Amino acid sequence: MKKKSLQKMSRLFAAAVLVGTMCLGNVANVNAANGEPNKWTESQEAKAAITVEYKMGKSVDTPANTVSFVFDKVNGPVQKSDMPDITVADVNFPAKVDEVLASDSNDIKVLRKQSDNFLASFKTAMDTSDVMTTGEYQYTVHSTSSVSKNKDADEFKASDAVYNLSIFVAQNSQGKLYIKGLGITQKFDDGGSAGSSTKIDGTPGNGTGSTEGDFSALKFVNVYTAKAGNTDPDTKPDPDKKDTYAFKVSNTTEGNTDEAGNFTYTMTVNKPTGFSTKDNTFVYYVNGKEKTGTYGTALEFTLDDAQNMMIKSCYAGSTVSVNQAGKANWTATAVQMFDGKAEAQLSAAMGKDLAASGILGQKENKVDYTNTYKDIAVTGIIVNNFPFIIMIGMAIVAFAGIVVMNSKKRMNRR
Repeated sequence: MKKKSLQKMSRLFAAAVLVGTMCLGNVANVNAANGEPNKWTESQEAKAAITVEYKMGKSVDTPANTVSFVFDKVNGPVQKSDMPDITVADVNFPAKVDEVLASDSNDIKVLRKQSDNFLASFKTAMDTSDVMTTGEYQYTVHSTSSVSKNKDADEFKASDAVYNLSIFVAQNSQGKLYIKGLGITQKFDDGGSAGSSTKIDGTPGNGTGSTEGDFSALKFVNVYTAKAGNTDPDTKPDPDKKDTYAFKVSNTTEGNTDEAGNFTYTMTVNKPTGFSTKDNTFVYYVNGKEKTGTYGTALEFTLDDAQNMMIKSCYAGSTVSVNQAGKANWTATAVQMFDGKAEAQLSAAMGKDLAASGILGQKENKVDYTNTYKDIAVTGIIVNNFPFIIMIGMAIVAFAGIVVMNSKKRMNRR
């Protein structure tokens, strides 16, 4: 019995091993069919590309940006002089054009573009070279950027990233050289700090999608920080000149101005997120008096009839929210404009708060409040109209007197 049991167990074990081997063989075949990133057979075309991300605040007109790539020779299988030059066309972002806008960023505007295949120039040189051989060809690549600013006060930070490239060259069965693999690691990141040893996939994506997965992971990030409003330190904002302020809130009253008084406003300005900015405060004016506000912190001010609040300058792409506190017997409306575009009029019920919000662009940004006072009737008589009612009553009495006198005269004649 024991012998039969052992034989049965042996057969089951052998069957399990066979099935496992077949499964592993299938996995290996699948992996071989799919290929590995940055690794090619002698019949495949080696392809690798570079991605450029261009970040800025929403509502900022995209400034023209030309990004070039520099490939420096580090070491080759024989000597550096035998290494071919690597070149690839510039990546261009036209002015005021958002060609490939990312959808995976809600707080800022992100544009992405991808270069052509930068291994093409290496292959062309390799196919005609008499000195190249098999082995590892080491390069570094970094980018340079040329930007046309919208305003002199705007800030641009080009990527300081540097990548290590190792191009592996092998010989095929016909004795011809081909690119077998590409190794990519980051030497320095976009801020210039030491990078990671993690391998990076330079495989080109479709280059037209809206997410990071549609582009090569070999990436350089450019950041454009724009300012809205008046950046001249010697000039104060003028409510009648839209180019002298970044954001304006005005108050106009209608109706019984004797009841006007001050209206209370609360405002918060938040910087565009997703990249660093050096300023944490901004300057604003309330009825001509200079004050300092802090990004992300609510501030309060009051405005009477024909008065205003103006932020002199702040980061374009910042979000702003402003709320006027409700006041008894007053009805508020507001007209908004953000980045030069008029928006639908806002309104609130009598005595209720009225809030407005938007994204500050480099064109005109404002919210104009109008507050209307409603007269309240007492015992059916509006006090403000009482003098007119008295005059109308006197006229009626006089007319009645004339009628009575004329009637008496006619009676006397009879």
